Amino acid sequence: MAQKTFYYHFDKIDSCFWSAVLELAVLLIGRVTSPWAWLIFFLTVLVWAYKNLMKQPAVVITDKGIKIDHCAPLAWKDVKNAEIKTVELGFDTLKILSLVPKKGVSYPYNYLQLHNGDFGPFPVPLYGILTAKDEAEIVRLIRQKTTVKGK
Repeated sequence: MAQKTFYYHFDKIDSCFWSAVLELAVLLIGRVTSPWAWLIFFLTVLVWAYKNLMKQPAVVITDKGIKIDHCAPLAWKDVKNAEIKTVELGFDTLKILSLVPKKGVSYPYNYLQLHNGDFGPFPVPLYGILTAKDEAEIVRLIRQKTTVKGK
């Protein structure tokens, strides 16, 4: 299998977009001339543009391993199994596929991986931040490499 990359798909009209619209309205209606206020507006627009106009890789799957988001790749030989489970985040219940590493695996965990609560260090989002087609394909490819528990 060649390298397969899956990308995040964010809603174009989201909280970042509405924040920029609200900021612009306040700046124009209030005739705000503060350079700091305009800087905040432009930074909000830049964040929205980065998130929505540039492809954001979510999962990269190869024959050797899997790379989730900006974390270091995890080799398939170091994966014990995977679990499809639901986790709570705020008031939402989210579905994820969590890869379980084997005991004693040496891996360069980042801060978020070490403090990711119920998500575990290697969660693949299955809650609409990827397309449904991509989610199904990711689960299918992971099933080829390891046992997947859950529905």
